[in-house]
Amino acid sequence: MSAYVVLKGGQRNVLSLPVDAVIRGANGATVWVQSGKNTFKNKMVTIGMESGDRIEITYGLSQGEAVVTRGAYLINSEFIFQRGSSPMAGMKM
Repeated sequence: MSAYVVLKGGQRNVLSLPVDAVIRGANGATVWVQSGKNTFKNKMVTIGMESGDRIEITYGLSQGEAVVTRGAYLINSEFIFQRGSSPMAGMKM
């Protein structure tokens, strides 16, 4: 039998992104951040609670960074296609 649970509490001021902007893998969660004109770099992030189509980012992003919210999987796939490996291979958080 399934049940739907709604938890109500105080509001929190958090950084959140659309769920599609965060790429989750065996090594953790990553996002693509603009590093220059038409250039992007991959950053590891720590994720928190997820609600609907939003996910909380608890660590890894700084204020003012431009995050790819549409097309992150396309950029990630192109990177893997060109480099032949995971963008986070060998990286530690």
